[in-house]
Amino acid sequence: MTRQTRLWSTAALLLLAASVTGFARRPAAPLTPRFNHVMLYVGDLEASIAFYTKAFDVRVTQRIDTLRVTRPDGSESTNAVRMALLRFPGQDFVLELAERRVPNAGPAPFYQHLGVDVADIEAAARRVQTAGGRDWSGISTVRTNRGTVARNGFFKGPDGEMVELMQLDQGEF
Repeated sequence: MTRQTRLWSTAALLLLAASVTGFARRPAAPLTPRFNHVMLYVGDLEASIAFYTKAFDVRVTQRIDTLRVTRPDGSESTNAVRMALLRFPGQDFVLELAERRVPNAGPAPFYQHLGVDVADIEAAARRVQTAGGRDWSGISTVRTNRGTVARNGFFKGPDGEMVELMQLDQGEF
């Protein structure tokens, strides 16, 4: 067998193996429960989109101006809304923003918030402040009884929503 024939034979076998294993339809894995999104009411959708895209490089994946709802009894309604879905590149988790009047008195600080993992908390804090984040708490170090060590800090977004930056230094969260 010549060298060229061996190369063509090997290529044909690799192609056959790829077509059988790589392109064969596999059964779908069962859905494993996971978090899909967090929804925030915001007072000014455009201001919030500008803030989150500038602060975190999230991208708007969808804008929604109408929701058509079919209820269990079959009745339908169409509702005008102002919403946007934002994602980090390469991630499935969605931040859903819905424009709606936001009351001034909100949840207690630090307990209801969005948490964002960052690799460099100092750089992330500067970026968030440049984007318009306010009331920066400064950086604290948190240690759990299970050995996790993280540095974190909180700030407020455009509508007073609490956002936590977290740099995981040891362990897992």
